[in-house]
Amino acid sequence: MASAAASAFLEAVMGKLFMVLEKQYSNYKALEREISSLQQEFRMVAAAMDDQVLSMGRRSKARTAVARLHAEEMLDLEHDVEDCIDRFMHLLTCKHNRGGVAHEVKKFMIRSSFANEIHEFKIRLGEVRQRVVNINDSHIACQSAGSSSSATAAVSTRSLVGIMKPMEELLSLLDEVEGEPNQMRVISIVGFGGLGKTTLAKAVYDSPQSKEKFRHRALVTAGGSPDQSSDWMRGILRDVLRQVRPGGDAMDVDGQHLESLLKEYLNDKRYLIVIDDIHVDQLRIIESTFPDSGTGSRIILTTDDQQVANTCSHGNGYVYQMKTLGKEDSKELAYSEFRSIEPEQQGPASLLAKCDGLPLALVSVSDYLKSFTDPTGELCAELCLNLGSDLKEDGHYSFSELRKVLLDNYDSFSGYTLSCLLYLGIFPNNRPIKKKVIIRRWLAEGYARSDNPYRSEEYTAEKNFRKLIDRNIIQPVDTRNNAEGKTYKTHGIMHEFLLNKSLAQRFIATSSHDHPRVGINTTNARHLSVDAGKQTECVASDEELSRVRSLTIFGNAGDAISYLRKCKLIRVLDLQECDDLNEDHLKRTCELWHLKYLSLGGNISELQRSIERLHCLETLDLRRTDIKFLPIEAIMLPHLTHLFGKFMLHKDDLNNVKKMSKLLKFFSSNKSNLQTLAGFITDEGKGFPQIVGHMKKLRKVKIWCKHVAGSSNYIADLSQAIQKFTRAPIDSDTDRSLSIDFEECSENFLGSLVLEACSEDYKYHLRSLKLHGKLLRLPPFVTMLSGLTELFISSSTLTQDHLSALISSKISK
Repeated sequence: MASAAASAFLEAVMGKLFMVLEKQYSNYKALEREISSLQQEFRMVAAAMDDQVLSMGRRSKARTAVARLHAEEMLDLEHDVEDCIDRFMHLLTCKHNRGGVAHEVKKFMIRSSFANEIHEFKIRLGEVRQRVVNINDSHIACQSAGSSSSATAAVSTRSLVGIMKPMEELLSLLDEVEGEPNQMRVISIVGFGGLGKTTLAKAVYDSPQSKEKFRHRALVTAGGSPDQSSDWMRGILRDVLRQVRPGGDAMDVDGQHLESLLKEYLNDKRYLIVIDDIHVDQLRIIESTFPDSGTGSRIILTTDDQQVANTCSHGNGYVYQMKTLGKEDSKELAYSEFRSIEPEQQGPASLLAKCDGLPLALVSVSDYLKSFTDPTGELCAELCLNLGSDLKEDGHYSFSELRKVLLDNYDSFSGYTLSCLLYLGIFPNNRPIKKKVIIRRWLAEGYARSDNPYRSEEYTAEKNFRKLIDRNIIQPVDTRNNAEGKTYKTHGIMHEFLLNKSLAQRFIATSSHDHPRVGINTTNARHLSVDAGKQTECVASDEELSRVRSLTIFGNAGDAISYLRKCKLIRVLDLQECDDLNEDHLKRTCELWHLKYLSLGGNISELQRSIERLHCLETLDLRRTDIKFLPIEAIMLPHLTHLFGKFMLHKDDLNNVKKMSKLLKFFSSNKSNLQTLAGFITDEGKGFPQIVGHMKKLRKVKIWCKHVAGSSNYIADLSQAIQKFTRAPIDSDTDRSLSIDFEECSENFLGSLVLEACSEDYKYHLRSLKLHGKLLRLPPFVTMLSGLTELFISSSTLTQDHLSALISSKISK
């Protein structure tokens, strides 16, 4: 709720400010009192907003309209406060701004201005709280009893497009399972809203096969809002009892005895119960009312929550994952009734791509086209361009059902989780995004804050990502052997909805083919997303650009690179896909003191030593650059956590005894936060193998091995580096992963690597090992690695003997 997000904000942003003020002069005491008052006002507003949500009900239309506006206003105010504090803290703490008397005078003036801004924020917060309180006082909660329905809506012929194969699969699950006769089975149909879960469940329920197998049957819709009325569950049970016991009057049964009566009646009967649209609050209806009585009964339920599906079908149940329609079925559903539309034309084809195989979206498009006398391909192109407008509350009536589904997903999130959801609009539609990249960006942006002091931001970011997966808003593009997704994409129609929400709320400003602008008008947007030179100029003031927290450019940067000098509070700069940039374009990058995430690409071949000024940098991604040598200043950044590329240490630094001594001292004193080093090139010269053992927090390392003929020192150094990296106390639970690319080396290269025998107190610990190159046999050191759960071997010389060696090795998984 709002209070949780406010607590996280106060802890993360204002908490750091208080720590700084405590170290400053006594004349900040008055300022501390002002900020404490502002904190309390934040808490009061958040509490009032939570009261509003509880009084109106989680699924109330009034709640989603009013509370959504208040949440947006609150978030906008948080952004303003955060910007103000960031500017002030930078002037207090940054070494680059210190300059004797002149600096002290400047600080006095800034302090006075900051105090005035804090006072204005208090006034704005007070106004917000008063509006919320007034609405709470005037609101009369409509506590309508949540009644269930028998879900008797007719299933049209066109909604059955593409449903026959899933229907056959589910019908087969109604049969008894070999080895598990007469056991009850819960079948969960899960997927994004509008995929046809209800249609599929009802088609199975109405099929002759199910009618023949199950005499006692019921089809009910859960939905509703169980927190609004205690009669909600009774309504569900009463409806089930009425259907499974024909002729009986379920209305005469006392509500308190419904559950026991239904359980007793079904105890010795074989039944089929379909529960549509079940939510996490309603799980106990499965657990307590329909126990396994050994009659071979079946329960089919539909949900858009993956965790609910997994929980209900745990054990001998089955989770059926709904899939989107293919290209041909999509054409049939959207355009089969219009001879004047050629589906292969650019407009209709682009519109189908945005619908992304979602049946409800395709039906909505078809209904929209029917409202025109002579629909054409040009009309489809126009609809594709303006689809986001029709998904708004005041959009075309043909999209009303689709709009409800999208809003239901949107309104199920709040606080920073909602910011994470809106953040997906930064990336172009159908663009695969890497999970770890998104999480690192969220961390840099401050969208992984938690009000729980015992939970790390990394944990919160992972949890938020999991929420998006569980609601099927983002889906894996590819999966690894352990079924964990590495890259994901947002469902097409949901992406369109989120992008327009983000634009309307000034969360994102974008320039793309689908959303053309004369330029980019940021209008105080937090995030700029530029697509391959589709914009011509930036229509924004310096003050508006100074509020930008991320700039992401897809394709050539063009004039967009000029924004950098104005984005003074930027935290994320993603230029990975820009191929028209060079070192001259990036000279001002090292003046972005707040930058936490930097990704470069294209023609960048040298990293400036002035990068040492990016004190806050956490992620540096150089994988698409031509940088071969890394200056020592880069790896000595105190907050740098993830470093990606393919490089060696700069030769000038390796030959500088003073610098190397300083570097080793930096790592030995535990000042480095480096966890990912992926990775570095090794050769006969000194470099990373000599210092990797001093990096105490390393979790992931990637090594590219060069061919060095007859160099025993090289092998010894590399062996020692691997040995130091993988050695850990026996009770350590730190996950480590190592990747070695030896494609350029001889076939017996890895066989030369030797690890010393472990003592009783230590072991070589790795969770994941990746080997890429030519193998004659399984390297001996692999069998010494305890805790290894993932072993990836990419070798053109892989043989049956390798697999035999793996089977006989000590690797447990």
